[in-house]
Amino acid sequence: MELDYKAIGKRIKIARIKADLTQERLAEMIEISPTHMSNIETGTTRVSLTVIVSLANALSVTVDDLLCDSVI
Repeated sequence: MELDYKAIGKRIKIARIKADLTQERLAEMIEISPTHMSNIETGTTRVSLTVIVSLANALSVTVDDLLCDSVI
């Protein structure tokens, strides 16, 4: 199974907006650069599992929420 990094980035962006955070603030919270945060949201870079977990914790969502639309 291939990961769709653009879809993951889109779900991260939606969760970030719902949490009322800027890219810069979220990047600061999880200790990555704002540029890397932007690249994650646009799907132009692969996101590590460590960063996914950090993002999920910072956004108060589950890792499943960020990785997939639905779990079967």
